[in-house]
Amino acid sequence: MRIGLFTNPDRDPDYRLSRKTAQIISRLGAVAVAEPSARSTALAGDIAVDYADYSTCDLMVCLGGDGTFLSMVHQASSASIPVVGVNLGSVGFLPEIHPDHLEESIQKLISGNYRIEQRMMLGVRCFDSQDELLEEGVALNDAVISRGGSPRILTLELTINQETVDRIPGDGLIISTPTGSTAYSLSAGGPIIHPDLKLMLITPICPHTLHNRSYIASDKSRVVVRICEYPGNAQLAIDGRQDIQLKSGSYVEINKSEKTLKVIRLGHDNFYVSLPQKIEARGRAR
Repeated sequence: MRIGLFTNPDRDPDYRLSRKTAQIISRLGAVAVAEPSARSTALAGDIAVDYADYSTCDLMVCLGGDGTFLSMVHQASSASIPVVGVNLGSVGFLPEIHPDHLEESIQKLISGNYRIEQRMMLGVRCFDSQDELLEEGVALNDAVISRGGSPRILTLELTINQETVDRIPGDGLIISTPTGSTAYSLSAGGPIIHPDLKLMLITPICPHTLHNRSYIASDKSRVVVRICEYPGNAQLAIDGRQDIQLKSGSYVEINKSEKTLKVIRLGHDNFYVSLPQKIEARGRAR
């Protein structure tokens, strides 16, 4: 078995835990893999690491927090490979393994004692006012349309399945997956949704209205958000890693992506039990 290691060096100083992980993987009869790069050379030396493309791996281990996990998801070479995270962040909704349980967890991975969750992702495309495609991408968490650097209120026209739902003035809209419901959408007052569900969640950001409600659409829906007249450039952020400037008349189309993320789960589903603990931990983590 070949196990890829993707590390955030800010969360793992001097790659101490990454080196330990590679040692455990080698000792248990598998091969630790790291893509050749400046940041992976710290694993060299007496540690048996194969420097190769992640596409050669059977699964991936991500060492970091939720942000590191998202960065790894957007690595083209690791697409479609099952992934599990070692939580080195302050909250860790996506990583599952606690560093204190590293060896027993790797043993489960190598023996195949785990299950795989198929996490829904969003396909996001943005067009100019002449219907020309500007850019596209996929999101595990969300696509956020915001007012960018302008202090002016941004009015967005929301359409679901070719039916106009609302014109929403405010700071923007968050279109998220169930996985992303515990990210920015939660901060904006959106509901918490179990990641196994298949749907799209649309949550306004600071709407200048007398109501503030999220919309829930099925995973078969076509969601379109159009930029109404706006003096500056609005901004589309896809998982916070792909930023696109949008002018008045531009629009964003969101559907369920054909791609899914294969997330490895080593234990029972304790989403609702662990959720309060993780939210409380964010307030304490400094």
